[in-house]
Formats: sequence, C-alpha cells, structure tokens
Amino acid sequence: MKLLIHVLPCLVLLLASAPTSAQSDSAIFGTVIDVVTRKPIADMVVTAVSPSRRKDVVVVTDLQGNFRIQNLPPGRYTLRFEREYYHLYVRGDLQLQEGHSLRVRAEVVPDPNEPIIGCGPLPPDFDAGPPMDAAPAPDVERAPSGPR
Repeated sequence: MKLLIHVLPCLVLLLASAPTSAQSDSAIFGTVIDVVTRKPIADMVVTAVSPSRRKDVVVVTDLQGNFRIQNLPPGRYTLRFEREYYHLYVRGDLQLQEGHSLRVRAEVVPDPNEPIIGCGPLPPDFDAGPPMDAAPAPDVERAPSGPR
C-alpha cells in the first residue's frame, strides 16, 4: 500500500507531462469566389504550406466554393489557390493558434487569356435572304405504267 502511495503521484506526473500524439483541432476554412461574377468557384485546389509541416495539405472546394483543412498544428501558413482559367492567388502570413480556426475568403481573378469552355464566341449569324417561294417542279415525263 505504501508503495502505491509513492508510485501513484509519480505516475500521474509522468502521464501529464508526456507528449500527446492526438491531432490538433485547429483548422483553416473558407470560401473562394470569382471576383468578376461574385459566384463561388467549385474545384479550386487549395494548398496549405507551412514550415512546421513536412508535407503540404491539399483540398478542393465543393460546389459552393467552400473548403476546410482540418487537424493542423499551430504555426504560420500560406494558402495557394489554383485552378485552370484563373490567376494564381496566394495568401500568406496566416498565423494559426492551437485550438483555433481561421476563416479565409479568397476572391480570385479570371485569366482573360484563357478561353472558358462552353463560353467561346458564338458562330456568326447567317443571313440567307428573304424566303424563296417554292421552286417550280421540273417537267417530268411519265413512263407508261404497264398494260391498261
């Protein structure tokens, strides 16, 4: 019993000071919109880069332009927003604290030098002139259709 009284406080101290391997509940989330149309952009690639991480974290926006990057350790982050037909947008110096979340609203600019699928120039109008009356049928010789 005496041994338990002496060992128990040491065990509690040891467990309290041990580093935990649990993931952080910190996150970066937000919305990406087109600066011209003011509409959300789906399928935008969002990359979180931090010197405190070995690997970048990559997510893609949903149909409403929303993204969420979860379980991030605290530190300084840079976000890169990339998608075909849009200029690259980089948002730096985001400081994420333990147990907190950051909300980011990114407004990206379309690239005018890139054609947008399905929105190219319309084919030229074709003016055929005024409607024509029915053309007279050519004279057709009728061959006899057999014995009468």
